[in-house]
Amino acid sequence: MALKVSLEDRVEIEELMARYAWALDTGDFEGYAGTFAEDGWLEHWPQGRCHGREGLRRATDSLWYDKPDHYLGRQHRMSQILMSPETGAEGQGDRPGVRIKCFWSILQHDVVTFENRVFGMGTWDTLAVKESDGEWRFKSVYVDLWINGQVPWQGEKRAWGQKAEMA
Repeated sequence: MALKVSLEDRVEIEELMARYAWALDTGDFEGYAGTFAEDGWLEHWPQGRCHGREGLRRATDSLWYDKPDHYLGRQHRMSQILMSPETGAEGQGDRPGVRIKCFWSILQHDVVTFENRVFGMGTWDTLAVKESDGEWRFKSVYVDLWINGQVPWQGEKRAWGQKAEMA
């Protein structure tokens, strides 16, 4: 039987994920950065891998401010959240860890046209670690955007229809 994440840890990690999304979607840098371990990193297209507070600042500045009105009104949604205990991950040290995999989508309210739409979709592969203060924080957040037909699929190629014939 596979090891499971305790209900208490799961609830605390889901709360961490909610704080992450809330801060990200409202432009709260301190709240957002506070969801990461000091040695944590984010990998996101097109910003690449962003290490520590300086890297997170570069990523959020790019997302929030490079295109006026582009980011306002977003809601990051995580669903089908899988969690599994993990030890010995790179940079984890002796901190207890939990691997998080989930689907994500972004709902977008356009503040200029007032239209609502789905902005993007993808998957998340993240490691949360329990810090010495007893709080869970993200050691790594890898965001995979579904662009150019990059969706996870373990079934047969025939599900892709004509695209499978071209592969």
